Amino acid sequence: MTRQGLKIAVLACAVVLAAPALGAGVLPAAMSANLIGPKMVRAEILVVKGDGTTPDWRLDRGKLAKRYAAGSLILLERDGTTTTIKVASSARVILNGNPKPVGVRRLRAGMQIAVAHVNDLPADHAYAATAGKPAPKWPASTVPQLLGNKLVRGEIYLQDTTKHDYRLDHGRIKQVGLTNLVLHEGDGTDVTIDVSPTAHVKLNSQNASFLQLRKGMMATTIRDFDKPAEQIFANGK
Repeated sequence: MTRQGLKIAVLACAVVLAAPALGAGVLPAAMSANLIGPKMVRAEILVVKGDGTTPDWRLDRGKLAKRYAAGSLILLERDGTTTTIKVASSARVILNGNPKPVGVRRLRAGMQIAVAHVNDLPADHAYAATAGKPAPKWPASTVPQLLGNKLVRGEIYLQDTTKHDYRLDHGRIKQVGLTNLVLHEGDGTDVTIDVSPTAHVKLNSQNASFLQLRKGMMATTIRDFDKPAEQIFANGK
């Protein structure tokens, strides 16, 4: 699922530790909202559907470099990367939060854009904001759809005053080692996650220790690139 050149960043540790209890998703609701909120640069999130297929979602945020042309939008992202994103000419655009959509040709250079699409297919929706307006928001269904219990794994790159390069993995615990977990993910992949000895663990929304995790529990881990996981959110007995 790796996207070339894609890095991931997640919230600073202080934000993670202050996050509220688990909501409907596999992560605290405030954390999920922040992960794909205004500080997000780009993301790649694999989910599993009821029929077993695994759509690979690509999300991008940035300032529109020029008007829609040649079936694409060109975004200047927060890290300075210029990205060309395929967008259907019939795509519906939510501008400044107005529920009545407009066409892509209403978009102008300098607008803030958020756009998501599956695999290499053109996006059929975009979200935009003019100068001085709040950053565009995703629909309310986006967080539970991408960061809910259908999550397989994700890569999210955020940029603020600092950068954090994190990976998200979600699956059923297959094995608990002395310093690692083996997760069986929704696409059938078994992945071994090294865990920091100082990892912050939540079990059924309560503070817990790594020693309380058991085979068969569902768990989501967050790790800083190739470092051991510092955050684990688990459910089960």
